[in-house]
Amino acid sequence: MNQVLFRVANLDAAVPGGIPVEWRGREFSSGPLMMALDSEAGPSLGSLDYSERRARVEFRVTMAFPELARTLEDLGAAAEFSEPLRAVIRSEGAILDDHSFALSGSAAVAEHAMFDDHARGGVLPGT
Repeated sequence: MNQVLFRVANLDAAVPGGIPVEWRGREFSSGPLMMALDSEAGPSLGSLDYSERRARVEFRVTMAFPELARTLEDLGAAAEFSEPLRAVIRSEGAILDDHSFALSGSAAVAEHAMFDDHARGGVLPGT
């Protein structure tokens, strides 16, 4: 068998420039994004299939937007609007020659007060 199963033990990621957010027909920058494993959502698991040279990982994460949250709080919005998003990112990609991965995939975002029922996202491979 050429497959290795694993559990993701840690993930701390930051996107200082934020991401584009569309809300009520307007697009704006989220401000800094902080992402970490969601300890309440169960394990984040993956597999490495060396016969196909494919990696697959399911990350269970929280995504916090501290600057946006502060702005919403300053505007008097209900606290639920500034809570972190919870998502499951399903990604896959090639196992590269140096044994790193080029992962991309989609994010299924849990219900959140700010986004009704249609929040979604994607992850592009790194460089």
